[in-house]
Amino acid sequence: MDLEYNTFLRDRYRIEKQLGKGGMGAVYLALDTVLQTKVAVKINQNPREEGREQFLQEARLLAGLRHPNLPRVIDYFVIEDSQYLVMDFVPGEDLGTIVKRDGKQDPDTVVSWAKQLGKALNYLHTQDPPVVHRDIKPGNIKITPRGEVILVDFGIAKSSDVTQETSTGARGLTPGYSPPEQYGSGRTGHYSDQFGLAATLYNVLTNEKPVDAVERLLGQATLKPIHDLDPDIPPHVEEAIERALSIKPEDRYGSINEFILALGQSSIPGPDETMIAPAKSKQTTKPQPVVSPEATRVAISTTPPSGPIPVTPSYPISQPVQQPKSKLLWLIPAILVIGAIVLVGGGWFVWNNFLADRETPPPATVNAVIFTETSAVVLVPVEEATETHTPEPVITDTPEPTPTNIPEPTITPTQEFPSIGRDGLVAYVSDAEDGETFQLWTMKVYQQPDGSLFAGDQTQLTTNPGNKSYPNWSPDGSKIIFSADSGDTENKIDLYTINVNGTGLSNILTLPGNETEAAWSPDGEWIAFTTDNRSDGLKQLMIVRPDGTDLRRLSTDKQEFSPEWSPKMDRLVYVLPSASLRYIWMRDPLNDFVDMERDMFFMRLKYVGDPAWSPDALYMAYTNIQGRTQDVYMTRILSFGLEVKRLTNTTFDSYPAWSPDSAWLLFQSNRDTNLEIYIMDIDGQNQTNLTLSPDSAEMHPAWQQK
Repeated sequence: MDLEYNTFLRDRYRIEKQLGKGGMGAVYLALDTVLQTKVAVKINQNPREEGREQFLQEARLLAGLRHPNLPRVIDYFVIEDSQYLVMDFVPGEDLGTIVKRDGKQDPDTVVSWAKQLGKALNYLHTQDPPVVHRDIKPGNIKITPRGEVILVDFGIAKSSDVTQETSTGARGLTPGYSPPEQYGSGRTGHYSDQFGLAATLYNVLTNEKPVDAVERLLGQATLKPIHDLDPDIPPHVEEAIERALSIKPEDRYGSINEFILALGQSSIPGPDETMIAPAKSKQTTKPQPVVSPEATRVAISTTPPSGPIPVTPSYPISQPVQQPKSKLLWLIPAILVIGAIVLVGGGWFVWNNFLADRETPPPATVNAVIFTETSAVVLVPVEEATETHTPEPVITDTPEPTPTNIPEPTITPTQEFPSIGRDGLVAYVSDAEDGETFQLWTMKVYQQPDGSLFAGDQTQLTTNPGNKSYPNWSPDGSKIIFSADSGDTENKIDLYTINVNGTGLSNILTLPGNETEAAWSPDGEWIAFTTDNRSDGLKQLMIVRPDGTDLRRLSTDKQEFSPEWSPKMDRLVYVLPSASLRYIWMRDPLNDFVDMERDMFFMRLKYVGDPAWSPDALYMAYTNIQGRTQDVYMTRILSFGLEVKRLTNTTFDSYPAWSPDSAWLLFQSNRDTNLEIYIMDIDGQNQTNLTLSPDSAEMHPAWQQK
């Protein structure tokens, strides 16, 4: 039975329209009236026990996945004989629709899409146990208006397009896109998804569906070469796709990553440039964090990775890309040192061959040190002239090439530029280590003489499995509290603390559900956080001591999240959603955290997320969230919400974090199609990408208060 418009499910999800329908169920667009967000509701109406059990297993599997290129599962329930799965609604068109309307797509664009898909599939295949999608085809891949590629439909709801309708049963079969092993009793694996992805790329590049794999297996048909359909397709792309379409799994690539690398690079920047971009030089191997997208925190629509995070290495300071001149500064001392060496060596040569006594013993050899761009030490043999005949070296600002004046190899650019923010560290999460796991990192922000800013001293603090998110500093700057995936299907995301040097990792709180957005009180006595551990999943505020004792729930019947303390600790502000709006509300820590219903001077701010109170107590920065757009705004506290200033204007910015001197704001942005950490002054000027990492995602910055 089809659901009618305005039908309510569980008194929460209001049906708006049907998106698709298959033999065993349908997909609907609905409004979550609690969070005021669009969701997709998938319904299984298969009366057979096998089908119902499969649907439940799929729901449980998807609920544990957190990735930017996969939809997030929000809810699961049963009404009468039907099962319902509520997921993020992914706007945009599927590739099948795009190709049908526009024809074959540009190879650069297709390779860029493939990288995003490859990252999602690699994430699935590296789960424990591995997850195999088994139904990759153009109709199950959506391109959002922002260019994000989202892999949808894990075999639960069937396509409404009869020409691409997936067959029933545990193994979805779509002729042309399903590999031979999926038809019979063969075992499917990551190689099966590789085949489906290659078949999809074949179709998108040529506007022609590959011939059915079984027909190829039986010798009844052959795969038409891609260059016959479009001679402009690069040969290496054709070769990679045709190998991944091999009939035998062992003839395909060893992994999705190998396949994506074989496709080569795309000139179109995208969130998945990470898969083939040159890897960063690291000192040690480490895993990375994933962050879960809370309604309160606007992170990547990817898997805000609701999970924990760990890590521990340091990287050399990276100069800002937008300052190419600064990258050549290393040449000056190198040239001067080399010049000095040439003068010394040349003078010795002249003296030795024309002026000196031939019986003079040959000079000893020493090593001159030259610093390269990466600060690696290069030893250059230099013959040392005798003390009486050595010409005076040219006077420069660089050390002379003698052992006594050799600069220490530990000299780095950080010694040349001052750090800002009172020398405080910035904690954040990044998936730079493996491209999948968000780990906890720290860095410093430096300022060059011309005023430009850059990040340095990046150090990984956690390396354990599971995503990390929402770091927050203790008032004395010695510890960081953060959320991390516990690995427990019931407890899910727990709160952890770690020392600033990466030692002392401790799980301070284990509760069912997800505990996120922890905020340490200015006196160090309390930690406020958001939890969804109620049976109905309603987000609520709780407080706990840093040692995990005195746990207390502050919220009662209303949804409340994103707690933030005032610097004087006389207010605990939080976000209170109502209808389609998000207000800032307050509790009184000095009066048993009573809800200050009559003190609503921030009620004028109606689209608030991620509130951040400046250390000098003068301003409140926040994310203005309207639909899928988000920018960083600021209001003066004493204006009671009347003075509001927009600081960013890209619709991709969120999660502001203050420097200790209240002069700078960090924030996360997806403006360059890759989630990075930016900085700006409190006037919204000098917006600079600090992380500059197209091959990884960074988010949730928090500045150590000093």
